[in-house]
Amino acid sequence: MWAKVLLMLAIRFNNVSKKFNLDISRARSLQELLVRQPKRDESRHESGFWALRDVSFDIQAGERVGLIGANGSGKSTLLKLIGRVIEPTSGSIETHGRVAGLLELGTGFHPDLTGRENIFLNASIFGISRAEIRRQLDSIIDFADIGQFIDVQVRNYSSGMVVRLGFSITTALQPDVLLIDEVLAVGDAAFQRKCLDRLAELQAQGVTLLLVSHSMDQIRQLCNRAIWILHGRVRADGDPDLVGGEYLDAQAQVTIKRHAPTTALHSTNRFGTFQAEITRVELMGADGQVCTRFKSGDRFVLRIHYQAHAHLPRPTFGLAFYKRDGTHVNGPNSVRDGCEIPFIEGAGYVDYIIERLPLNPGEYELTVAIYDHDSTLAIDHHHRLYSFEVGSRTGWNEAGVVHIPAHWQHVPQAEPASVE
Repeated sequence: MWAKVLLMLAIRFNNVSKKFNLDISRARSLQELLVRQPKRDESRHESGFWALRDVSFDIQAGERVGLIGANGSGKSTLLKLIGRVIEPTSGSIETHGRVAGLLELGTGFHPDLTGRENIFLNASIFGISRAEIRRQLDSIIDFADIGQFIDVQVRNYSSGMVVRLGFSITTALQPDVLLIDEVLAVGDAAFQRKCLDRLAELQAQGVTLLLVSHSMDQIRQLCNRAIWILHGRVRADGDPDLVGGEYLDAQAQVTIKRHAPTTALHSTNRFGTFQAEITRVELMGADGQVCTRFKSGDRFVLRIHYQAHAHLPRPTFGLAFYKRDGTHVNGPNSVRDGCEIPFIEGAGYVDYIIERLPLNPGEYELTVAIYDHDSTLAIDHHHRLYSFEVGSRTGWNEAGVVHIPAHWQHVPQAEPASVE
């Protein structure tokens, strides 16, 4: 395991803005360049656009932050500023520890050098000795899995090969802060799986991760925080489920008729189109009575009462279990579990039934939601708004979150027969 310096603050953005200038006074052709004679007092006219405006946030060491937003919103610009590829127009940026990033295809590679030579080039940029990189060389090459092309000039690589080598080098450079900009979408499925496993290893070692991705599943899997960038500004910052749901909801609202919620529940952790509303959530035990205290192995029923304000075809009812400390335990939904509901209209309820609750003793929170059939549009999402407790049935607390039903079996080895 890499030796890490205990750092509380990894990144600080303080009122950062970035403007890209566009010079509109340049000659449009060679003829215009030769013929046009600007006056001595003619000023150069420049226009530009603000990629980021007054962005502020802190990221603590070890946090895993996903950056989401539409194309052109400023996400990649933000990563380049952190990586010192570009400088801000105004504001200040602090970074602590070694920052490494895979920001664009081919960044940091010399096209005339071979893959093997580029490994040493990148290592030298980050101040890693040749002796150290030689110790890691075989593992870097094995992870990249580009075969004999490791000794071919990078200019002859495909985009997938560039990503393979770049990711392998970057994640082996012992960074404190790792920046990843959408490049995982280039690789094949098997390599993406390898990358996700490698990122999980780095997270366990305390590496701070900033990930730009259009895949909300990736953001939820890898990140414990999401920042939504809209038109160069921070639109929302917080839990990936909550921020991601707001973002997906906003993406779809141009074609969805929204309703004002009519129930009394008002919370910043609730969002949706409210074409249907969750009006009440009940937790019940084996006797059918409402309760919030259970024991491991108890029957557990979650009843979601709803009121649909319009005919809503093929809805998805979903939930998520969390420990009180934020650990995501499970996230089932009705469609994935084979319960297809043709439509809802008016009032009704849906039950989620666990015959023997496998949760170990502890305090838990529930997210409950109604989505469209593809789980991309939130109809009514209640994020971690319901809590319950689980106690021990035997008086002994098993380590971990869930109890896995199993049994032990011992088979002694037969003693060898004695030889007379």
